[in-house]
Parts: sequence; structure tokens; C-alpha cells
Amino acid sequence: MDRIEIVVCVDKWFVMPTGVMMYSVCMNNPNVDIRFHVIADDSVPELGKDDLREMVEKFSGKEIVFYDIDITRFPSFPKVSVNLTQASYYRLLLSEILSKELHKVLYLDGDMIVRHSLLPLWTVDLKEDIAIAAVSESSECNIEFYNRLQYSMSLGYFNAGVLLVNLDYWRNNNVVKIFFEYMINYPNRIIWLDQDVLNYVFRHNKTELPIKYNLERGHLAKTANYDYWKREQEVWEARRDPVIVHFTSIDKPWNRKLLQPPHPFSSTFFKYQEQTKWKGERIDKRSRKQRMRDFVEDLLRRCRIIRPCKIWRVSKFIDLDPID
Repeated sequence: MDRIEIVVCVDKWFVMPTGVMMYSVCMNNPNVDIRFHVIADDSVPELGKDDLREMVEKFSGKEIVFYDIDITRFPSFPKVSVNLTQASYYRLLLSEILSKELHKVLYLDGDMIVRHSLLPLWTVDLKEDIAIAAVSESSECNIEFYNRLQYSMSLGYFNAGVLLVNLDYWRNNNVVKIFFEYMINYPNRIIWLDQDVLNYVFRHNKTELPIKYNLERGHLAKTANYDYWKREQEVWEARRDPVIVHFTSIDKPWNRKLLQPPHPFSSTFFKYQEQTKWKGERIDKRSRKQRMRDFVEDLLRRCRIIRPCKIWRVSKFIDLDPID
């Protein structure tokens, strides 16, 4: 059986969520050899790397390799928004960073939980002219994507959180050069970072994966922005028993301040986090001034002096019974 080669990209904010994700991979793939390739920038402390290494090496057949990325080797990336991190761009450099002995890798975002075996996903056949396999974006029907990136809506738009990557194609076609040329020539087209770049460059060289391998927030929303008539059954099945749950948007279960109603799969994340050294850990990126403002507003709401936040008054999620 081939070893599964999994790539993750991490910065200081994503050490804990990525560690929990990797733990869920190990727990649900007990008899499979897996090597994690962790691409980290200089914001990740050595203690964070030690924590990830210690967690992985507790599992038989699992190993971890770190790659310290030197951003100065590459041209400047477009500006990163407040809700996204530059680590997202590191996906574009996989064929430059990873060993040429690797022909295929499975890239996973750190804000996920893996609930089942990854072998069926890993064994998907990538033909010579296919650069990646990915799951369609939950808001694939948003015409803004296609107008902004300037290609036909018929070609679709995928989410880059789960990517089965054909490294041979990337190297043979020098795609890293193409990525940076696109970013330099069209910086104003790029909003969703490397996801926009990947979608444009590989618009003709991709294959689609089932939604169960990347169940997003949008697949759980009451208002669908995916192709409902085409994907109704597939989305329904993915909701019932997803292989990978992706905590997209701002409502990460581990955020100390939740700006949305709780994600329907929050309990799934906590189930795995409780079994790790990161038990109970939360992340708070707010400034001291913002934390104080939020504290006062929450207190006033509890005292019914001001109305509840509108976004909390109406749940945007479907009704879904807890699965885990």
C-alpha cells in the first residue's frame, strides 16, 4: 500500500487547529502509513513544531517533515486581508519546495477535521494532463468569481482547501512561474488569494471530487449558492456523513469570540481537540480595545439594554442533528 503524502501550510495562528486536524487524520487512518509535510514560516515557534512532532510520532506508521519557507526567495504576494493569512499562498510553491521524488501529494487546510479514511481520496487517478483534483466551491454559482477572473462560468470554481496535486504536471509545465506572472499582471483580480490563482491557471486542467471530501459552511447554509439541481443529492449525503469537514469563513469553533451562530459541526472539532494537548485552547486575534468593546456590548445584551446582534437572531444554518 502506498504511503499517503499530506501537505499542510502553517503560521503561528494555525499551529493548534492544524495539530487537531492532523490528529483526526491519524485517528481515522490507523493502518495507513502517512507522512505529513509541514510548510512553516518564521512566525511558527520551535515549541509549536515540537508539539506537532510529538503528536504525530505517537501514532504507528506516521511521520512528519518540516520545511522552513524563505519568502525572500519569491516575488511579493498580493496583500492579505484581515481574515486570511499569507500561509495560504504557500500552496502555490509546492513543486518548488517538495522533493522531486514526490509525484503526488494531498494538500489539506488546517481548519478541517477528517472523519474517515483518506485512502479512497488518495487513490483517485490523476491523468497526465490534470493538474489537480478538488471539490467545487459551495458558492460556485457566484457570477462575481467568473467576471472578476474573466473566464466562463461553465468551467466552474473550486475550493482550494482540499487538493490532490499532480506534482509532475506542475513541474513539467513550470506552473509556479505562471502563478507569479498572473499575480504580478492582475493583482486587482485577486481577492481569495491563491484560490483565485489556482482556479484561473487550472481552469482547463482539473478534475472534480465529491463534496464529502470538503464539506464547507456554504453546504450547510439555509440559502444555497451552489448548483442545487445538480448537487442536491450529493450535498444531502455529504451533510449526513462527510469525510472532511471544512470550517470556512469566520465562524471557526476555536475562535474565542464567535461572530456567527455555532457551526453545526463544532462538536466534531471539540471531540478531537479534547484528546490532544490543545484541549480547551481558544484563539483570539482581537486587539485589547476590540475585546473591551465586545465585553461591554455582550454585558449590555445580557442585561437586555441593547438588542441581540442581528446575525445571532437568525440562524443561517440548516437544522442538523449532531453526528459525532
